[in-house]
Amino acid sequence: MSSESPPFGFVDEKGELVGFDIDIARLVAKATFGDPGKIEFIRQSAAQRWPNAQNGTIDFGAQTTTIYADRAQRVAFTRNYIDGGIVLIVRKDSPFKTLEDLNKPNVTIANLTTPTQEERAKRLFPQAKLQTFDGIASQFNSVKLGRAQAAQLDAPVAAWYVKSNPDMRVMETRLTDVVNTGLFMRPGDFKLWLYMDTVVSEMTGGYLFAEYSAIYEKWFGEKPKNTKWHLNN
Repeated sequence: MSSESPPFGFVDEKGELVGFDIDIARLVAKATFGDPGKIEFIRQSAAQRWPNAQNGTIDFGAQTTTIYADRAQRVAFTRNYIDGGIVLIVRKDSPFKTLEDLNKPNVTIANLTTPTQEERAKRLFPQAKLQTFDGIASQFNSVKLGRAQAAQLDAPVAAWYVKSNPDMRVMETRLTDVVNTGLFMRPGDFKLWLYMDTVVSEMTGGYLFAEYSAIYEKWFGEKPKNTKWHLNN
């Protein structure tokens, strides 16, 4: 899990690990063992996801992780459990309207320590400076405090931050299309992958949908689409 990625995984004012991904993992435990508490959480940075999955430190990861082909060569992904997509967050009073506005030597872009974000930033903003952080909270704060002018964030995460910070805004131009976000695990364990993929399928369009829907609405303020209903309509 991430502990620095509201609303997916973060530490609340009581010092407890909470978030959408935390509740999803507890639902997996409940479906598996009949008890949402039968799960151990390991906090890890974005860069630690792949080695921790590959060496068995974790059984699966729920860390708002976008499914890309290069990542699927490192870990096994379940089907999508929530839509994602990268946007840019800036200060509300900033003059930036287009991507070209940010491609300047006096602009700094805040990124996570992932090759995907680094490649995207270098490709879209070759003249800008880059900052790299292990956690999304640090990314966001860099922009809020004026140390960076923009940060790449997943769309649901950006919406969460803007809701709580009216001095910030999301730029209209998206950096990616809507993308899939999956649970991930050690590659090569077909039984584990098939089981986890089946649980996700039931969450998003089967007998676990009511509980999944309640979690989704709790964190995002709206009900999710039932994938089975969506496919049939």
